[in-house]
Amino acid sequence: MPRLSHTLDLSPADRDDLARTVSAVYEVLRRARFDGTGELLLPCERERERLRRRAEDLGLVLSGEERRERERANRERLADVPGPDPAEAPESDTERELRARDLADDAALGEAVPSLTLLDGEHLAPGSRYLLTEVDAEGRPVLDQGGEGWLGTDLAVTAWDETGVCSVDFAMRGDVAPDGSDAPPATRGSVVHDHARETLVISADLSFPVRSALARWGSNLLTARVSARLDLRAWFSAASGAAAVPPLTLEVEHRLVRGRAVAVPAPAPHGRWSVTGELDVRGRGLSRPLVAAAAWALLRSIRRAEGTSVAEHAAAFERDWDETVRVLPDLPGFLHEVAGSVAAAEPGGRD
Repeated sequence: MPRLSHTLDLSPADRDDLARTVSAVYEVLRRARFDGTGELLLPCERERERLRRRAEDLGLVLSGEERRERERANRERLADVPGPDPAEAPESDTERELRARDLADDAALGEAVPSLTLLDGEHLAPGSRYLLTEVDAEGRPVLDQGGEGWLGTDLAVTAWDETGVCSVDFAMRGDVAPDGSDAPPATRGSVVHDHARETLVISADLSFPVRSALARWGSNLLTARVSARLDLRAWFSAASGAAAVPPLTLEVEHRLVRGRAVAVPAPAPHGRWSVTGELDVRGRGLSRPLVAAAAWALLRSIRRAEGTSVAEHAAAFERDWDETVRVLPDLPGFLHEVAGSVAAAEPGGRD
């Protein structure tokens, strides 16, 4: 089975800066307050604007000019997308329509306001439950289009010890089943952070709510399990040149396919990191020959036709990573400001 691999040249992140950033994130969460209805209290509009400008100055978010430039570039890329194919069914969505819809969703999310509601329990206590959504100016979920799309994410705290293990289960609310009955969440899983061991594990069970002639609603052909794990101790050990297990892994399990991706850093000249990523996809059971042929064809296609595109995406990631590392020392201080603003928020701050 062919493997896809690529090596990135990245600026090294400072371990102390990462530790301070994690602590600052916990401070923001710890100091959050909720009103009598359970809704998260947000700073007033003036304070939110101050924080936004501060984030722009630090390079944490795009400036107004950068956003306008991105919108212009998106419009140009959309204009290059082919129009409808006369041979396609009239009711089918064209590539241009799908791309335009994605861009519209991105724009809506960019203007959205986070909404976190404490549904039950005490804040951050094991057993507490929340609902997380992105809402527009009128309080409507931004991706709720006529009852379709993401409606929010239910969160449940299962453990909270900031010196040990913090664990949160999540379940995304989405579309209903084709027969109109209640359907299980399209995605459910957990996030587990072990502060002492410096590990982060995210696992999720994905269901794809689509109509198919080959699989009925709820079939395990339309489900997959995804698990990602980051071990910071192993990462910095490998980055210093010591032998270590792959510190960053991503695994996907499906009835027909199993995929595994790993990333391993190594020391590079001038104190930088050389991070090698590998992707291995294998079929399961009778699907092995088919998956092997598809993977081989895909790999040849990428190497022959999309080599420049892959290189461009890798270069863009390297630039974004280096910029993130550049502002990382200032991030804990900014998050401390956010924590103070959240703690001082009063009812009506969202208006």
